[in-house]
Amino acid sequence: MLEHLYKKLHLIFISSIMAIIIVVIGILCKDFLDNERKNDSIFFERLSMLMLYELENPQKSPQEVIWPYEDNYSIFAVLKDAQENVIYQSPFSFPTDITFLLKQFTEKADTESVTTLDQAMTTTQNGILSFSGYSHDNYWGIPATVVDKNGTLFYLCLLQRQNAPFELIGRQLPLYILLWFLTLFCVVIASRFLLKRAIAPTEKVLKSQKSFIAAASHELKAPLAVILANNDKINRLSDGIPDIQKAANIIDAETIRMSKLIKDMLLLASSDSGTRSLNKTMINIDTLLILLYEAYEPVCSQKGMPLDADFIDVRFPLLYTDRECLFQILSIFMDNAISHSKTQGLVQIKATLSRKAVTISVIDHGQGITAEDRPYIFDRFYCADKSHTDKSHFGLGLNIAKELAGFLSADVGVKDTEGGGATFFLTIPLKQDSRSHK
Repeated sequence: MLEHLYKKLHLIFISSIMAIIIVVIGILCKDFLDNERKNDSIFFERLSMLMLYELENPQKSPQEVIWPYEDNYSIFAVLKDAQENVIYQSPFSFPTDITFLLKQFTEKADTESVTTLDQAMTTTQNGILSFSGYSHDNYWGIPATVVDKNGTLFYLCLLQRQNAPFELIGRQLPLYILLWFLTLFCVVIASRFLLKRAIAPTEKVLKSQKSFIAAASHELKAPLAVILANNDKINRLSDGIPDIQKAANIIDAETIRMSKLIKDMLLLASSDSGTRSLNKTMINIDTLLILLYEAYEPVCSQKGMPLDADFIDVRFPLLYTDRECLFQILSIFMDNAISHSKTQGLVQIKATLSRKAVTISVIDHGQGITAEDRPYIFDRFYCADKSHTDKSHFGLGLNIAKELAGFLSADVGVKDTEGGGATFFLTIPLKQDSRSHK
């Protein structure tokens, strides 16, 4: 139980810390992207200014000025004269059609530009614009007018595709991945150390408690045997004295009840210490279920409860498992069903076969289990009967069934019976360990 708690706390601790680290890395990524975009836009503006200064010199043709910027920085340029005739347009294309991009650029320039291009008689750059294509691509754009030293007016449109977030983050991605794994490693080591230190005192107390229960259970077996023997002697000597015989019968019943409790506690102690040994053999499920039916049919008949066997038509394969363990689990289910069934309520033993497992169910039509109790029904010492009016149950039976099922690599569970009641089931995998066969 403590090991399960440790694993759960370990997982929660690591998950929480790593979630915080992911948020921090996300913030760092966002800041990095914002800074990169800002730097790219500033760099694009500076390149456009250099291009404008060079275009003012009439000794160089516009093509000679623009080509190096196209080749080195992937800047797309459209140069028009005063009559808006295209003098030069860059030959390369973008993921989005250039006609659509120029339309987007013009609309953006009309709404955001401060200076009216056709009124400017000096070289003017109108600031940087941002707009999107239809292929999830984004662009920078700069509208400008150029007046060369001869007084000739040109309109210039510059476009540059923005780097996609994945292209930008790709530069830092190895660093972030390394940071994440390094943090994960440190968190795993630190959490193991801290949780081990935190749980150590509790583990020590639980270990001593389990040792005490195991030792006390062993020690109680001897005096119980003595009490039973002497009580039997008192019962024989008191023949004809009703009061003494009645008291002796009560002692006998309570001693047997205590003996059962000690047996259950010893079984759980061996389970906790890992000393429980299994005796696996090849068993026939049909035979086991028939024995279970024959063992409980008189009990059910005495209580006026019909017992139904719903497994006769199924041909089960041989199972390699512990016969005594399996029978004890099913006996616990049967005892539980009989205890909680109404008078004349049907109890069923049902078995089904699938490709991977055999499922054995014990079905009762009694009071059932509330949704509030169902998550805890297999917990140790848990009793759905909060008033503890039923003195024959200690809240150990179903927990023992769960522990034994764990030894058999099987699963136990409970569900509601249609029409009222509870169905406890045991699912045993058909997969066998071939090494255990040999």
